[in-house]
Amino acid sequence: MQGLALAIQHSHLPVVVQMDSSEALSCLTNGALLRSTYGQIVLEIKDSREFFPQKITRFQNRVADQLAKYSRTERATVVWLGSVLPCIEDLWPLDYNSILIK
Repeated sequence: MQGLALAIQHSHLPVVVQMDSSEALSCLTNGALLRSTYGQIVLEIKDSREFFPQKITRFQNRVADQLAKYSRTERATVVWLGSVLPCIEDLWPLDYNSILIK
């Protein structure tokens, strides 16, 4: 959710959320998070931007998996704006999942 908060702070583009968890995607789209800690962020995104949730396969989500592993092993939460972390350098071009926004 911190990534979504950063996205709305640094860009005015539509928000595209791609994830491999059907349950998490359902929470984002059906309002189940409204009373949670993240509910306000979700509402802010939906009220201020076009919001495009998209289900992808686990195979298409290798970068997120690698970043989660990095966060656990390094005990770090970091944002790289305009650069790529070396541990995902080879993965991010493979995980690119385009979405057509009409």
